[in-house]
Amino acid sequence: MKETEKISEQDIAQAKVTLKPVFGIRPRVYVPILYLLGILIILFFILINPGLRNPGAYLVFQGAPESAAVYVDGSYAGNTLDGMHAKPGTHKVEIRKRGFSSQTLNTDVPHRIFATLIFRPTVKISYQLNPEPLEAIIIPSFKEFANWSLSGKPSAIYQLPMVLSEAANDAASASSADRSSFARPLLAAGLSVAENSTSVRDVIFASAALAAPGGSPLGLVAIARNAAALLGTSKSYTAAIMETMPEKAGDNIRKAFSSLKEEMSAETLQQASAAGVRAAGPHSFIMFGGGQTKNVSSTPGGTKILYLDRVPEFGLASTEVTQRQFARFLEENPEWKPENRTALIEKGFADDAYLVDFDPSKADNRPITGVSWYAANAYCAWLNARAPSGYEVALPSEPMWETAAASASRDVGALGAFNNRASTGPLAVGSMGRDALGFSDLFGNVWEWTSDGFRPYAWIQDDSSAFGELTEAIDSKTVKGGSWANSADQISIASRGPVPAAHASEFLGFRPALIKK
Repeated sequence: MKETEKISEQDIAQAKVTLKPVFGIRPRVYVPILYLLGILIILFFILINPGLRNPGAYLVFQGAPESAAVYVDGSYAGNTLDGMHAKPGTHKVEIRKRGFSSQTLNTDVPHRIFATLIFRPTVKISYQLNPEPLEAIIIPSFKEFANWSLSGKPSAIYQLPMVLSEAANDAASASSADRSSFARPLLAAGLSVAENSTSVRDVIFASAALAAPGGSPLGLVAIARNAAALLGTSKSYTAAIMETMPEKAGDNIRKAFSSLKEEMSAETLQQASAAGVRAAGPHSFIMFGGGQTKNVSSTPGGTKILYLDRVPEFGLASTEVTQRQFARFLEENPEWKPENRTALIEKGFADDAYLVDFDPSKADNRPITGVSWYAANAYCAWLNARAPSGYEVALPSEPMWETAAASASRDVGALGAFNNRASTGPLAVGSMGRDALGFSDLFGNVWEWTSDGFRPYAWIQDDSSAFGELTEAIDSKTVKGGSWANSADQISIASRGPVPAAHASEFLGFRPALIKK
């Protein structure tokens, strides 16, 4: 490049930009107009456009209980804690909470457009839901709590919701004279179900909320006493502490737990004597006198526990219910037939596996399988009409089943149908013989439903009607005895497991009990 063609700093300083007229309009006229248009456009997008794109207002809720579901024009829209946006117009806003009566409000939402991004339009809605009886708040939440508690140990990415303490806080916010009396049964039932420290914390917070609304010092002292009474009366409770909160266990608890295991290795169950035989319909029931019993349970961690319980005078059927016996029940109760499976599923009484392979016309003496807990109860209710006066037929409780099994006193593998006998399915009842009392297949052949909701720590008890209401609400029921698919060395009196009440399985049947009223 020639020296004369180079651009100097002086050239740059002397340079000028001259705008030309546009359509004959001079720059000094149209430039301010352009600036003004730009400002107007910015103001439009800040002040007007948000209101045009998303008109309406934000609904803000104030009332009790604090957290409730909100339905706008019949559709779920969110909850009262978070609020939600609603479009202009008149809307039917319904506020719902389990255990409370719902409330419906007609709400006018303004059609404001200007400056909604800066000053968000809000509509405040005040509400007050009236509580139903305490049981209507707590028991459904306890059922949900029990399901969550059995779902596994929480982690950093998997947390359990605090459903029970939330329900208790709702109940405490309502005026209820009996809420404090519900605190101890709730604590006992919750601790008997909780399998991890998160669930333990949830149930303690829930019990405290009922006993000490607002954190009353006296109420908190009462909760501490209740917890100490429940967990400090026996070495057995150290098993629950060691399995749910091992990091909290001190040296004394660890020593007691070790001592408990040593004691259990040498323990044997006291045999109850049979008290004759009674008949009801096609079943023979081996009878036992009522009174205090020593029962055995197995914790989720495999620790065996002996605990005391009371049973009424009762009898347990000598065999499991057979296909032929269940077919006769279906003839008189067609609503439980396999062809009505869909209706039963809709009612929550069964699942897709209910009697899926059962043909009543080909029924034999093998135990009936593929029946839900509800179907087993329906059979027992049907058999009630044939029960002796003063007795009723029902599924046995876990202590009843264990009392009968301990009294049978035999080698588990000697008479039961297990997989080490090359079983490919259940055998006809009695095929493997009967024990000295006359029972067949108490162990093996098929697992058997009991009446009890499954509680991992079943020896945690409370002698109150509220405790019974809570434990009866548990969806997963306890099954006992093992099946043809198990090995004999895997099954003992302590063997137990949880199965959802609506579930049906080829490994699961039942035998009824005859219970003195």
